[in-house]
Amino acid sequence: MAVLIASSNPTTTLTKSQNTKPILALLSPALSSSLYLAAILQQLLSTTTIFLLFRTYQLSLFLLQQSYHASQVLLIRSLYASSLICKNAVWASKQGMRALWKSTEGTRKKLFREFMIFILGGGNQVILLLFWPGWILVGGSVWAALRLWG
Repeated sequence: MAVLIASSNPTTTLTKSQNTKPILALLSPALSSSLYLAAILQQLLSTTTIFLLFRTYQLSLFLLQQSYHASQVLLIRSLYASSLICKNAVWASKQGMRALWKSTEGTRKKLFREFMIFILGGGNQVILLLFWPGWILVGGSVWAALRLWG
């Protein structure tokens, strides 16, 4: 066998005179069906997107309403808790003031006794005369006498 032997299958060459279709004519059915599929896919994608946006909008409105109601409940509970705290604070301050008043009662009695000894004791007759409670009665009667006869 020789390497340079002519082939037994004749090859044909394409010429313009033969019946050949342009490449665009071969691809047009595939392109038209793919464009149709792309249009359908775009419609499906747009309807799905609109549906998802609408559902998201509804969900956000629902969550907004629920958070509003939850905040109202929390506000009412915090108002109730703060009123209880204020009532307990007032009660505790009253109890504290009462205990403080009772604890200083002995000291107040001693101070009052010392004040009375200072005023009434040791020959302070002038101070006793000035602070005598009967002056109110005497002054009232003098004023009434002046109004009636004078």
